[in-house]
Amino acid sequence: MVTKENVMQVLKNVKDPEIGASIVNLGMVKAVEVHGSTVRVDIALTVPNCPLRDAIRDDVIKAVSGIEGVARVDVQLSSMTDQERDRVSQTLRNRPTAEQSTVQQTWRSQATGIDKLPKGKIGQIIAVTSGKGGVGKSLVTALLAVELRRHGFSVGILDADLTGASIAKIFGVKDGPIQTPTGLAPPASRAGVKLVSMNLLMDRDDAALVWRGPMINSAIRQLYSDLEWGELDFLLVDLPPGTSDAPLTVFQSLPLDAVLIVSSPQDLAVTIVAKAINMAKIMNAPILGLIENMSHVTCPDCGRRIELFGKSKGQEASDAANIEFLGSIPVNPVISQLCDEGKIEEYKSPEFQAIAQRLIEKTRQLKVPQELKRTEKSTGRESGR
Repeated sequence: MVTKENVMQVLKNVKDPEIGASIVNLGMVKAVEVHGSTVRVDIALTVPNCPLRDAIRDDVIKAVSGIEGVARVDVQLSSMTDQERDRVSQTLRNRPTAEQSTVQQTWRSQATGIDKLPKGKIGQIIAVTSGKGGVGKSLVTALLAVELRRHGFSVGILDADLTGASIAKIFGVKDGPIQTPTGLAPPASRAGVKLVSMNLLMDRDDAALVWRGPMINSAIRQLYSDLEWGELDFLLVDLPPGTSDAPLTVFQSLPLDAVLIVSSPQDLAVTIVAKAINMAKIMNAPILGLIENMSHVTCPDCGRRIELFGKSKGQEASDAANIEFLGSIPVNPVISQLCDEGKIEEYKSPEFQAIAQRLIEKTRQLKVPQELKRTEKSTGRESGR
């Protein structure tokens, strides 16, 4: 006869793959119901929309199915409250044994993002940052990915701005990660840009992600390490504004090769962007240069250049930080329309094509893996490096 005690006993052997501790000891098992040969288990995940939710469900089903007399296992997944997560953290801090100290360290590492994750088969990882919101980091990330694809590179985007995710919308991608024989793989755009954005993991696009810093940090690490990115020449990481938890997690956790700075002409933006530049320098991350977005608009009637947000300060800001000024991007209503329609890959800009070419040249000056290359689609030959 199947009993609740039998079920709880086998569930003690099921571990949270992120923390490495028993789901029973962590308080993740909220309820167990036994109805004849059918068992229902309610699990509260430590992180909502956890990319490892399927792995946890499968482990629970496998463990409970091994009990004699069990014919069916139903697993219902929910998420812990903030109070429950705090209790888990406190429990891990209070456990004295060497094994639990290791678990506690794992929890802290994944909360603060201090462990550098492996690079895998990714050629270069470039973070796009600003420190200031509203300057167009996501747009620059998207345009750079598009131009890199046009040059024949394999490209991925990790949208690390979890609370303001926009990359999926810009590319018109609506499907979530894809289940493969080896794990979850990010979906791809029409042109083949692999990407993951938090909106793809939420029930609704307008759902608010009300998370504390440690949860965001852990999620960023999971989006990078738990997805099967495969072989990429470039992975672009779209950072959120600021210089605190989320950007720090990317700098400390991801094996970054370089950082790209985005600014706009306003004095306030330039001042705050300087903080992001200084953060990159503190973290010893090479800076490719600075791009100024929204530098001007061209009048459609007379062709006159209008500086909507004041005189360009891109060169001045770059000189002050001793980094290269890569160029300016004008305001163009077509960009807004294409982003709204999820068709950014249709946009072509001579200004950004020149910027992208310069960026490609600069990345070749970095210490890069030998496998970084591009294929000339027209001839099938590898280009020179």
